[in-house]
Formats: sequence, C-alpha cells, structure tokens
Amino acid sequence: MTQEEKIKKDIETTFGELVNVNIQREKRVRVNAPKNMVLPILAYLKQRGFHQFTLLTCVDWINDGEFELVYNLYSLSYNVHVLISTRIKRDTETMPTAINVYEMAFDYEREIHEMFGVVFEGHPRLDEFLLEDWKGIPPMRKDFDTRKYVEEKFGVKDLTKELFTRKEQPYRGPGSNG
Repeated sequence: MTQEEKIKKDIETTFGELVNVNIQREKRVRVNAPKNMVLPILAYLKQRGFHQFTLLTCVDWINDGEFELVYNLYSLSYNVHVLISTRIKRDTETMPTAINVYEMAFDYEREIHEMFGVVFEGHPRLDEFLLEDWKGIPPMRKDFDTRKYVEEKFGVKDLTKELFTRKEQPYRGPGSNG
C-alpha cells in the first residue's frame, strides 16, 4: 500500500461518509469536506505529521454562487501533500479561522478576506492588508469589473489600445551615444 493509500484510508476511517477522499496523483491526496469538518480534519492531520501549512487559496465559482477554499498541507515524513477543500456561499457564509490549528493561516486568511470578501470568524485582524483605501467589491471576485475600475482610476477608456499599442523608443544599449 502506498503512502497516499494509507493516508486516504486513515482519513476515510476517521471521518467516514462526511468526507470524499481522492488520490489525485503521486504524492497528492485531496479531501472534499463540508465547512464544519475542515478544522477537525486540519487538527487531525497536524497530529499525524502534516506540520507544514503551505497555502490557503480561494476560487470564485460565480455561476454556483460559491467560493471554494483549499487548504494545502505537507508532511516531510510522508512526502505527501494533502489538500482540504470546502465550498461556502459567496455572500452569506463565513468560515471559522484556522489560525488556532496553523498559525501560518493568519496572512492567507487576511489576503482572502481582502481579495474575495470571505469573513473568517475568530480571526483577530481582518483589516487592510494589501490594498490601501479600497472601496467597493473585492478585486478577485469574478464580478469585479476591471475595465470600469481602470477607466475610473486611470481615465483609460480603451484598455486594449493602451496596452497593445507599440511605442517606439530609441535604442539606448551599450556603445550608443544617445
């Protein structure tokens, strides 16, 4: 039995029908879980040697009206990544903070809050992190209108023309006199 198969079996035995566990490929196991199971799974895996919290990311599934949060863990002992995935409603649900299990979640949760608008309950500091004086819809949501923002902020109406019009510059390489 491979490490991935052992980890899969261990998670399925512990959490049963509440989770869906797949081996995505060599050295990668994915767990799809309801929101209320994420923290217990994180704590369980940390006790089992998954001490590296490598990433927390968010995907906007606008057509489904949901965000997908994906927690990435790694074990040096097993040399395996485990991804724990959950979906929450875009505009009404919150997610409990994971910083009591993994301190490394602190800045990831702040970033996702600022860029997507996800509220992490119990997080002590969901204030401005990357964007200064941002107003309006979080910029990583799929319903954020980039063209409108660029026009309002920079006065550029045709972004394509501005970005892709070649502006000739004189050559100023080594040995040039200009």
